[in-house]
Amino acid sequence: MTEETARSQPLGVKGLHRDDAATVAARPDAVQAHGNESHWWNHASFMLPLIGFLAFTVPGLVFGWAEAVGFGIFLGVVLVLQLPVVWFTWRGTATAIVLTETGALALHRGVVRREVRWSQLERIERVETFGNVRWKLVERGGEHISVEGEIADIPALIERASELSGVKPDGE
Repeated sequence: MTEETARSQPLGVKGLHRDDAATVAARPDAVQAHGNESHWWNHASFMLPLIGFLAFTVPGLVFGWAEAVGFGIFLGVVLVLQLPVVWFTWRGTATAIVLTETGALALHRGVVRREVRWSQLERIERVETFGNVRWKLVERGGEHISVEGEIADIPALIERASELSGVKPDGE
């Protein structure tokens, strides 16, 4: 494989959403791509009321349990009220993080939502909250890209970001 062929398809592109893959393909400086392995419906504030709605309403209607139907309807209302919250928070979630020769991009279905430049990168910060680990690529001035736990192959992303930027991750 020639260097030009290798550069035409950066590492990680095959697992991306087609909009993200198209954006990466259009960027000749793309080095590595990491997709988000979750989807909007994986959001707990959507799934739990949906499962509860179905688990209580269907048996309640089948067996004539008014209390189960009532609780199922309550969970259905919670589900409907949560939909805008889930929708707006998902729109801000990176569906892919792309490392380029000059920086990192957070994409949401092919649209660049955030960008940090290696020349401005101040730190690669490890953040642990209740056992969940995420990383932040933080520029001077506070602009950052959050690398959440659903992003594919986070260790490789952090290692490559460190190589490209010359900034060591926290704890190293």
